[in-house]
Parts: sequence; C-alpha cells; structure tokens
Amino acid sequence: MPLARNLMPAAVRRALNALYTLLWCAAGPLLFFSPRMRQGWRQRLGFGRPAPCDVWVQGASAGECALVASLLEHLPGVRILATSCTSQGLDVLRKANAQDLQARMFPLDLPWLMGRLLDRARPRAVVLLETEIWPGLLMACAARKVPVIVVNARMTPKSLAGYLFLRPWLRAFAPAAVGAIAPADARRFGLVFGSERTSVTGNIKFDRAMNAPFLSRLDNPLAAFVPEGRPFLVLGSVREQEEATVIDLMERLHAADPQCVIGLFPRHMHRISAWEALLAKARVPWTRRSALTGPAAPGVILWDAFGELGQAYALARRAFVGGSLARLGGQNFLEPLAQGVLPCVGPHTRNFDWVGGEIFDDLVFRSPDVAELTRFLLEPASPRDTVRAKALDYVRTRQGASAASAALVTPFLSRRDHD
Repeated sequence: MPLARNLMPAAVRRALNALYTLLWCAAGPLLFFSPRMRQGWRQRLGFGRPAPCDVWVQGASAGECALVASLLEHLPGVRILATSCTSQGLDVLRKANAQDLQARMFPLDLPWLMGRLLDRARPRAVVLLETEIWPGLLMACAARKVPVIVVNARMTPKSLAGYLFLRPWLRAFAPAAVGAIAPADARRFGLVFGSERTSVTGNIKFDRAMNAPFLSRLDNPLAAFVPEGRPFLVLGSVREQEEATVIDLMERLHAADPQCVIGLFPRHMHRISAWEALLAKARVPWTRRSALTGPAAPGVILWDAFGELGQAYALARRAFVGGSLARLGGQNFLEPLAQGVLPCVGPHTRNFDWVGGEIFDDLVFRSPDVAELTRFLLEPASPRDTVRAKALDYVRTRQGASAASAALVTPFLSRRDHD
C-alpha cells in the first residue's frame, strides 16, 4: 500500500505526539469523575493481560459493537480481541458468545498504554469500526508496524473539518486501508489519509437489518392483551424531548377513533413516572402494561415492561417511531418493517441516513405535521407479508458489506508476527 505524502517535519510530529500524550495525562484523572468512565477502570488503565489474538477490533459503543458478529462470520477461526468504550458495548460483545472472541474495555488513548496492550495481545492487524480514529492507538501501531484497517467507515462533513486541520499530523500514522460505507465517506477519508487507501465496501448494518423473526399472532406472547376487534397502534421509542408532541398525537388518535388501543413505549424506563403525570392530564384513558390481565380497553397502554417492543410491532396496524419529532436523530424504523408494519416518523432521522432516502418513497412515511401523522396511523393496515417482502427486497440489494470488509482485512492476516 503506498504511503501518503507527509510534509510535516519529523521534529514537529514528535512535538505533537508528546503534546498529545501530555494532554491525556492531564485530562485522564479528571475523566474518572464521570461514573461512566469509572466503569471498567482497571482495563481503561491497561491492567490485565489479554490472550494473544489475530485481530484487535475497536467499536465505540453498542451500535458499533453489534457489527462485530457480522464481521466474525466472514473471518472463521480468527482470534479476536474486541474492545469498547462503554459497558453497553461490552455487553453486546459478550452476548455475541463467539468462541474466538475476548472482550475488554478500551484503554485511555495514551500511546504507551496502547503500546502495552499491543505488545501483550500481539495482533496481526487492528480494525477500527466507523469513526474510531484514535491517534494514540495509531501512533502505537505505526511504531510496531501493525497495520490498521478502518471498516464501515463513515465521516460527516463537520468531522472532516477537524480531521483536515490535523491532516499533516495524522498522515504520519495513517491506516493501511479504509472501507467506507458510501462514496461520499470514502472521499472524506481520502482527503485526510490519501485516496489510494480508500474504497467503498458498503454498510454492515444492512447485513444485520430485518433479522428479527416474523411473528404471527398465534406465536406472539402479547396477543392476549391486544384485542383483535380494535385497531392497535404502537408509538415506539418515544424520547423525553418529544413527549408533549406525542401527547397531542395520542389525543388526536383517540378523538378520531375512540375504539383504538395505543401502545406507548418510552425509550427510557425512568420516564414512566413522568408519563403517568402527563397522561393523568391528557384527554385519553390509560393503564400500565403491568396492570393488564386480559385484553386492553380502548385508550393508551403505558408500556412499563422492557424488551417487548418488537412483539408489539408485530400486532400493530401501523406504528410511529420516536426520536424523530425533536432533533435527536431518530430511532430504528426498520424494526416495524421487519414485522410487516408500515411506520411513520417525524422529520429528524439523521441516525438512519445510512438506510437511504428512497425508503421514504413508499415504505416509511415522514412528516413534521402531527395531523398528517395521525391520518397515516389511522389508515387501514397493509398486508404484513407484502410489506415485509418489499422491505426485505430493499435491504437485500444493499447487503454484502460484511464480506467486503472481511476481504479488506484478510490480506493483512497472512503477515508474519512482528518481532
């Protein structure tokens, strides 16, 4: 792989490397005032000896760590050390239950800490997921001639500005290869590290989309609570910042069809008591999910049981997916589609830009207007098998990134262990 030109004098690079180390030494103790950073603090400080591995994979949190399983399917027999910056990410890695995978917390990005982990684990390659550009790790890998590959790589225009400012320094220890999710992301990584290193491999998330089993009413454990004779509408993953708007939506739905049953799923369980207060003032009857012993009466079911959203989608006539009526980026609107249910969302769906704008043509209804969302939700259900088949067709034409990303990594696994 050709090296990108670096015009920064070596003395300046060394000074910047030392400055980066000093900044981490100064900031490190302050970070541990955060309860989140204190989780797994021994591993964050480099304690513990990992087993030798073939590849070290780093994912920031749960979302990135969920991609590791897809990558592993195309790297059989490869020993993986997987790290994450969060306890949620570690939970995802441990649940993967892969024989050749060991999971631990990502260390603070001090070059010497990263070097110590590299010396102990002795990976043949380091794989970074999405936007995990850690200069300390890159410096330690460059010093030991361990190739770094970025897969499922994405970079926003806003992030690009910061990386361009640091480009002369970053190019001194650039990744060996970058597999981007889309041409625009490949161009941005190319501007920072050199276009000769970048290619488009697609988005691994498509390989994992629509994997949920298709539930029939007969097999659905929630069927006893949702009467067949009444329309059941699900408002899923509702966030705190959009609660007032969702109250308005529920009042409109109940006024237009007093017989409908509305399943309200807050994104975070700690908001249940706040929702009780809001619903007490709303013009709509309600009950808690935990209070149900049989079919629900018309009105709102405040869902205070965790982990049942997918099953509820499978019983719904239509669904609204939250996080999208406020500037929060949106929650996963592919989940109801996996159950053959057409969803609607608000205007803010940035978190799922990777799905592509074409999905809003006829599979997902998007609108900032509560009246339009109400009308959509009250329309008759489309045949579930037809909706799911159409969504599967959409996703399948965009799959294959796991295999392409693994193919990018594989050539580096044949290198001999460094001395």
